[in-house]
Amino acid sequence: MAAAAASAEAAAITRRLASCNTSARERAVRHLLSEFLPSSAADLSATDLLKLWKGLFFCFWHADKPLYQSDLASRLAAAVSTAPSPAAAAAFLSAYLTTICREWPHIDVHRLDKFYLLNRRFLNHAFLFIGARSFAPDVTAQIVAVLSEKALLPEADNATSRGLGYHVADAFLDELMPVLPISLQSMVLLLDPFFNVLEKSTDRVLVSKVRSSLFERFLESGAQLLEIMKKGEAAEKGGVEEKLGKVGLLFGFSKRFLDIGAKAETVQGNRKTLFGLRDAFVKLEKGLELSGIEISAPEFEGAEVPIITVVENGMDLDEAKVEKKKKKKAKKAALVEGEEAAKVLKQEKKVKKDKNKKEKKEKKKKKDKVEVVDGGDGSERSTDASAEDQQMGDASDAITFDEVVMSNLQKQFEKAAEEAGMPVTPATVKVAKKRKRSKSADRSSAVSGGNAGSEGNALAQEGDKSGKRVRFSMKSNLVWKPQTPLPPQCLRLPPSATPRGSALKIGVQPGPIRESSTPVKKTKPKVKSAKKMLKKSPSSAVKRLRKLQNFSA
Repeated sequence: MAAAAASAEAAAITRRLASCNTSARERAVRHLLSEFLPSSAADLSATDLLKLWKGLFFCFWHADKPLYQSDLASRLAAAVSTAPSPAAAAAFLSAYLTTICREWPHIDVHRLDKFYLLNRRFLNHAFLFIGARSFAPDVTAQIVAVLSEKALLPEADNATSRGLGYHVADAFLDELMPVLPISLQSMVLLLDPFFNVLEKSTDRVLVSKVRSSLFERFLESGAQLLEIMKKGEAAEKGGVEEKLGKVGLLFGFSKRFLDIGAKAETVQGNRKTLFGLRDAFVKLEKGLELSGIEISAPEFEGAEVPIITVVENGMDLDEAKVEKKKKKKAKKAALVEGEEAAKVLKQEKKVKKDKNKKEKKEKKKKKDKVEVVDGGDGSERSTDASAEDQQMGDASDAITFDEVVMSNLQKQFEKAAEEAGMPVTPATVKVAKKRKRSKSADRSSAVSGGNAGSEGNALAQEGDKSGKRVRFSMKSNLVWKPQTPLPPQCLRLPPSATPRGSALKIGVQPGPIRESSTPVKKTKPKVKSAKKMLKKSPSSAVKRLRKLQNFSA
């Protein structure tokens, strides 16, 4: 019954882990890692763990920001290092590697880096789990067997999922470094999968990765440590030379490579790599013997499993919410105190402004009094000037042009033109330009001035009412037709002008349209072909030949 209940709950958690809602996924991850796995890890079967990892894979797939990706990868990998038993840790790691191996071909380039990070965190926490149990041989062998079967030498031998094995070979020593130094017996167990790769794998890329990322690094670190010891110096404590160099010098790699190369089951293409590594390590070990330097064997010093803390990363975590609420309360308290201080400052500023205004008013009054006493004549002159301006304005407004006056002027102009034998052209009278100050007064007087200038007033009213004011020149937009009486003086224009642009928008009728002759297209003369030219006009040489033929005849 417990197994059935755990299986049902695992299916429900899987659905929430693959949810599109970020908060739902985060709550499911917290419940899975903090409550469900510690209590019911023993009741879960391999299929249940694969279902859970299907949801966890999509949960990590949806993780976008780098900070949250790092935090989620650390929390998921911590399920291995904090597992209640080695069997539970191995089962969780096996389900993870199986899922990643299955989904590896579908991971795109943009998400590949965060899955590389997840692989590194799982390797690191697997080593922390083994280190927490002092690298016990049975625990070490159990975890290493999972790595060998699921990542380095998968049973299906699928070419599309070999990238996981390549990355494990690249990151193995980097993630093992925090746990080193360890005993040589534990190192033998950890390196056994890679010796199996050199013996059984037909993948040349994986073989080259194992050689360059693992064994050549042991070789280089051993050579550097030997040179430092020959100089009589001490290697840096905790450095790469000390941790890896001792293993390279004391492990006995040359004998191990020779034994693997001598086996009949070894892949023939890998023998060259094996014997090349064997020769390099033989030289290194002989150099150590000839130098007479004694190096102590490495021993395991112990490693502490780090406590995984949840980092606030923009998600709706409970702790993050509490901290945000505290920050908001602190901000509100600061704002209240700030508002009280701001009110006091505002009152002080108002008092200062009132004092300055009073002082300025008093100064202005004093200046006005002085000007009144000294500048009486100037004021009288200014009043006289304004009176003269008003008289000039009245004189300009005294002349009004009615329709009767305009028609009479037109008739007189036509008679005079007929007597002189001149073509009839409209006479234009220049009106004195008014000042800008009297424009508004002129408009109001023109509107109330009876029939005088009715057409111009209508246009002006339409222009004033329009939302968009269009500025145009009346002199270039209106036409006088001979069949109609003369327009008002303010609208009189030469007969050649036709309304265009802004005048047409206001409603002025278009004038007479000039009929222009259609331009005739000039036809280009056809170019005669070369054959026709030769036929019609023979060359001078041909003419001479013809003449000679005629004379000879």
